[in-house]
Amino acid sequence: MADFVLRVGSRSAQGVRPNNEDRLVVDMDQRLFVVADGMGGQERGEIASGMAVDIIPRVVQDRLAHQENAERAVNEALREANDAIVDAGKNQPFGRRMGTTAVCALHQNGKVYIAGLGDSRAYLIRNNRVEQLTVDHSVAQALVLTGALTAEEAKNSPYQHVLHKFLGCTNLMDGAEVKPFIPEAGDRLLLASDGLTNHITEDDLQSGPQRFTDPQVWADYLVDTALGRGSRDNVTCIVVVFDAA
Repeated sequence: MADFVLRVGSRSAQGVRPNNEDRLVVDMDQRLFVVADGMGGQERGEIASGMAVDIIPRVVQDRLAHQENAERAVNEALREANDAIVDAGKNQPFGRRMGTTAVCALHQNGKVYIAGLGDSRAYLIRNNRVEQLTVDHSVAQALVLTGALTAEEAKNSPYQHVLHKFLGCTNLMDGAEVKPFIPEAGDRLLLASDGLTNHITEDDLQSGPQRFTDPQVWADYLVDTALGRGSRDNVTCIVVVFDAA
């Protein structure tokens, strides 16, 4: 299996919001990366996202140390984070729950394992092609999958930001889908909250690797661009570059 040197850039900006409910993890020892976006419509979103970035790396490390395979380690980490956030929110007023999105990537044994809950996303940019690796767990996207809405209609739907799966979800029956891929030299992996992805185009992602060889410079550019285009949310991203060893 090919080995890689990883170069990483990351940034989280509060933007115009009164506080930053986004959190991120760059764990180079485990080669684990996480973006969590505390849900503004929920109570204590920043606590939920903080719990996610604390629990997920800890559980992944523990599971891998006990020889569990990477896919199951990621899935169990998200499940444990969900259960802990649900439990922590039990004393919230009726109808108000703690919640956060989460997207994570684990590079282990020659593969990258991607998983997400909510609408924070992972993108792979390879050879001028952009592939979204995660599915938004919004009601609008669910309606697209059933054919009730077109992709264009979903962009303007009032259900675009209404999530049916996230961390803190009491009925998270089937957990998170873990999607592996085999990295190649030159790949760029982007993890980002919707405060960024709602304002960044496919052209921005496609041209980024040629314009910005330094992942930190590109991460800063993406965040600044999203804010400059009017993002009124917290804006967070992690850029991972796979260089041949």
